[in-house]
Amino acid sequence: ITITFVLYNLTKYPEFQENCYEEARRIMQNDNITISDLRYTRAVIMESMRLNPTVVWTSRCLARTINLDGFSIPKGSRMVIPLMKLLVDDRNFERAKEFIPTRWVKWCAKKNEWVERDHRQESTDHGQVVSAADPANFLAFSDGARDCVGKRLAMNESTVALAVLMKQFRVSYDDSKPVEMKRRLTSWFPHELYVKFHLR
Repeated sequence: ITITFVLYNLTKYPEFQENCYEEARRIMQNDNITISDLRYTRAVIMESMRLNPTVVWTSRCLARTINLDGFSIPKGSRMVIPLMKLLVDDRNFERAKEFIPTRWVKWCAKKNEWVERDHRQESTDHGQVVSAADPANFLAFSDGARDCVGKRLAMNESTVALAVLMKQFRVSYDDSKPVEMKRRLTSWFPHELYVKFHLR
């Protein structure tokens, strides 16, 4: 599902596709690659997961009574956490409903590569499209002791898969076909997604 959403999002932003392609071409010149060097590719995946999380909500059972905005919520209460709402809230991400991978990374001309942005050091935009995002607000895998146990594997697999695809293909979408998304516990496309692959 994650790669499907990423590919669909990239069909709408050819310039982001080209950035992924250039990064993959530069870094994947031989079989010895370091996944952590695919920073822009990872940022595209994070941005796609932020806007289209696989899991839309989760829940937790309170281990103790808490006070939340003046309301006392007793121990044992089931709390529903609307991940989808938190990930597209402007209080958590500047221009939250827009697909902007550079909220996670920026181009460093001196190093000739993409580097991660640090929200603690970039309180203003410093010429960027948006301010640096706080990774603590990225809840696509949930957070805390009950977060997704496979998140590192999922991110690494998705990053390599996308880099391999972008190095070999350009993607486009058949605009004559409507896109329908469904969201309940998870997000999905109930019908075929007409993404076209064009050999580079």
